Amino acid sequence: MKNSFNDLKTSLTESDVDGILEIVGHRCRIKTFNRLRSILIYSPSIIPAYGIFERLTKNDKGQWEYCAGQSYTDEVRTLRQCILNG
Repeated sequence: MKNSFNDLKTSLTESDVDGILEIVGHRCRIKTFNRLRSILIYSPSIIPAYGIFERLTKNDKGQWEYCAGQSYTDEVRTLRQCILNG
């Protein structure tokens, strides 16, 4: 069973944050990466429940994955902006 980011965002563990950052923070500037980490650790409740977050899921093995609809790189950029802008 897969759980989406919207379902789990308020109960993220440190390994969850690391897994999400592997996807969303890939090839980011360090300042952006650190800001993403900070938001995910300290204030995930301010992130609205966007529909795109339903595709960011945690599988049965505890690994995070993203299933893109059209363009993976564009959608990951959108995920990043949704987290950063709340």
